[in-house]
Amino acid sequence: MNSKRMLVAVGSAAAVVALVAGCTSDESDDNATTSATTSASVSASGTAEQGGPHNDADVEYVQMMIPHHEQAVEMAELVPSRTGNPDIIALADQIEKAQGPEIEQMEGWLKAWGAPEPSKAEAPGATSDGMDHDGMEGDGTSMPMQSMPMTSMNSMPGMEGGGHGMMSAEQMQALENAKDAEFDKMWLELMIAHHQGAVASSEQILQTGESEQVRQLAQQIVSSQQAEIAQMEALLNK
Repeated sequence: MNSKRMLVAVGSAAAVVALVAGCTSDESDDNATTSATTSASVSASGTAEQGGPHNDADVEYVQMMIPHHEQAVEMAELVPSRTGNPDIIALADQIEKAQGPEIEQMEGWLKAWGAPEPSKAEAPGATSDGMDHDGMEGDGTSMPMQSMPMTSMNSMPGMEGGGHGMMSAEQMQALENAKDAEFDKMWLELMIAHHQGAVASSEQILQTGESEQVRQLAQQIVSSQQAEIAQMEALLNK
């Protein structure tokens, strides 16, 4: 009799253990499912927020501003090897550190929006090989670009720059060939025009854009680059 009672007790205990284990497993599965769902929801929410309300003007502005920023960074990278002017070196470093992260930010927006990133060939003033060849066939009598004053460069066909203040390939080549005081003057004048183009485009998107994130960046560009324009104009007048 005692043996039968013991067997019943053992059987009951085993059933309870199995039941508890099953409940625990179900609860763990439920928690895992809930956690995965929550994580997916947060991720989707983040993507939706980044992609947020926007219009065609926002997309066009970002697609234009990415190569615009890339050229500013390229100009800034020329500075340390071409001048010893500490003010220009510091300003170039400031521009590079500010605009590099902004490029990544804008590329993220285009990805979230499902919009294509601009290629370098699509940059204003560039042809399919990335060069603006208009007016540059030459007859063997053209003066070396590195010796051209800025007023002469900007008045020659094909040397006007690419729009939105961007340099043409020829202006970039001339800048690369310049050194010291000549480089300083050329770099400041070209970067002022470059900044003015960015400010004008940013002021326009503040009126026509829909994306709050784009508007915040545009306002930041207006404020920071207007201050840098004033700084560069002061350096030119030293």
